[in-house]
Amino acid sequence: MVAEGVRLKEALHTCEQIENLAEIGKSVDIDAVQKRIIENEEVLSKMSKERNGKLAKIEMLGEQIRVKTRNLEALRKEAEMLKEKCDAILNGPQEECRKCVEELLKFSAADLKTLTKIQKPSLGIRLCCEMLRTIFEAEFVPKKNAAENWLDSQKFLLDKTFLIKLATLDAEKLTVNQMKMLKKYVDRVEFNANRIEHESLVCASLCRWIGAFLELACTLRLMEEQNDEAKDLRAQISEIEKSLNSETTEKSQLTKDVDLLSSKIRENEQILTNDRRLCDYRLRSGDLLMVLEPFKIKWRNCQKMNEKLQNEMIGNTVLFSIYRTMLLSYDRSISQVAIGLCTAHLTKSEIPYDSSTVTPSNIIQKICKNLRNSRRFCLFLNDQNDVILNFLRQFLTSPNCIDLGNIEGKWTDLVITQNLPKYVYSVVPTIFYNFETLPPAEMFEVLMKSEEKEICYRGKPLELPEDILFVFIAKHLDLEKYSESIEKIARNHTGSIEFGQFGWTNIARRIAKIRKFVVNSWRIYSR
Repeated sequence: MVAEGVRLKEALHTCEQIENLAEIGKSVDIDAVQKRIIENEEVLSKMSKERNGKLAKIEMLGEQIRVKTRNLEALRKEAEMLKEKCDAILNGPQEECRKCVEELLKFSAADLKTLTKIQKPSLGIRLCCEMLRTIFEAEFVPKKNAAENWLDSQKFLLDKTFLIKLATLDAEKLTVNQMKMLKKYVDRVEFNANRIEHESLVCASLCRWIGAFLELACTLRLMEEQNDEAKDLRAQISEIEKSLNSETTEKSQLTKDVDLLSSKIRENEQILTNDRRLCDYRLRSGDLLMVLEPFKIKWRNCQKMNEKLQNEMIGNTVLFSIYRTMLLSYDRSISQVAIGLCTAHLTKSEIPYDSSTVTPSNIIQKICKNLRNSRRFCLFLNDQNDVILNFLRQFLTSPNCIDLGNIEGKWTDLVITQNLPKYVYSVVPTIFYNFETLPPAEMFEVLMKSEEKEICYRGKPLELPEDILFVFIAKHLDLEKYSESIEKIARNHTGSIEFGQFGWTNIARRIAKIRKFVVNSWRIYSR
C-alpha cells in the first residue's frame, strides 16, 4: 500500500511537470527558438573544429617535447662525461702546481734576500731566473752579460708582490712562443732542482714550480679541442632549452584554450538541449496532456483512497498492538487504560480506525499463531482462563503448564526455584497461570537473562518478541495493588501523555514506547 502511494505521487508529480512545461511553452516563440537552435549548432560545430585542431597541435607539441627532452638529457650526460674527463686530465697537473705554490709561500722575504749573497750563480740558477722572467714578461730577452742578467733577476725576485703574482698566475695566459722557450730551458740538463738545491732552496722550489706550471699550461693547450666541444654542447643545450621552454609555454596556453572551449561547448550543448526539449514539449505536450487527463483523475482518486486506507491501517495497527500486548497480562485495568489512551490520541489526531476488528478472539488467534513459530518463551497468566489456555494448548506443541494455584509455596516452592532455569531455557513453551503474586526478586535475574539474551523469535535473536509480555518485572506487587495503582496513574496522566504522530515507518517504535511506559509504571509503583 505504501509502495502504491509512492508510485501514485510520482505519477502525479510527472503530470504536474508536463503541465508546467506546457504552460511555459505557450509563451515561447517557437520560430525564434528553432532559429537559435540552428545558430547554436553552427557555433558548436566551429568550436568543436577549433578544439580538435588545438588538441592535435597539443599532441604534436607533446611528442616534440618528449623527443627534445630525451635529446636534452643525452646532451647533458655527454657534457657531464666530457667535464669529468677534462677534470681527470687536469687534476694531476693542477694538484702538482698547487703543491709547488704552497711550498713557495712558506718562504719569507728574508729567504728571497739570501739570493743576493750568491755572487756567481750556477747555470741552473740563471736558467731558473730567466725562465721566471720569460713567464711573467712576454717580451723578455736575456742580456748577453751574465752579471747584468743576474742583477736584473735579483731585482725581479726581490719584488714584494712576486710571490702573490706567482700564486695567482693563470696558466692559460702563456703564449705558444713562451711555452716553446720554456720547453727549451726545461729540456736542458742544468735545469734540475736537485742540482741547485745545495745553492738555494728557493731556486730549487721555483724550478719545481716552473716545471709543474709548464706541464699545466701545455695540458690546457692540448685540451682546447675538448673545451671547444664542451662549448658546442653547452650552446646546443641552451638552444634546446629555449626551444623546449617555448613549446612548453605554447602547449600550456593551448591546454588552457582547450579547457575554455570545452567549457563553452558544454554550456552551448546544455542550451541546445534545453531548446530542443522545449520545442519537443511545445509540439507534443498538448496531445500528451490530453492522453494523461483521464489517468490523472484516476490517480488522484486512487491516491485519496490509498491515504484513507493507510490511515485506517495505522489506527487499527496501533490499537491492535496495544491490545494484544496488554491482553497477555489479562488485567482489564491495564488493557482499558492503554486502549483508552490510544483511542483518545487517534481520535484527537483524526486518524480513523475500526474497533470492531480488534476483538480478544482475533488478537488471541494471531498471538498464538506467532507464538507457535517461536523457539523459547515463557507466558504468565495471572488468572485461570479457559479461552486463552485452550488456544495455547491448541496451537502450541506440548507446553509446560504450571498451575501455581495448586502449589502451596507458589513462587518460593522448592520445585519452582530449582526448576525455574529449566522452564526458562526449555525448548518447549512454559505457561505459568493461576497465580496471585509476581515472581520474587531472587528470580528476577534468571528471568531477565532469559528476556535479554535467550529469547528467539522465528529463529532470529530479538530484543523482545512482539507477542510476548513478561509480567515478572516487578519485585513485590500483587495484582490487586497493581490494578489500583494503574487506575490512579491513568486518572492523573490521561490528559498529559502524548504518544506522538504514528506513521508507517515508526509503528514498531511507538509500540515499544507504550510498552516501556506501562513497564516503567509497574517498576515505579512496585517500590
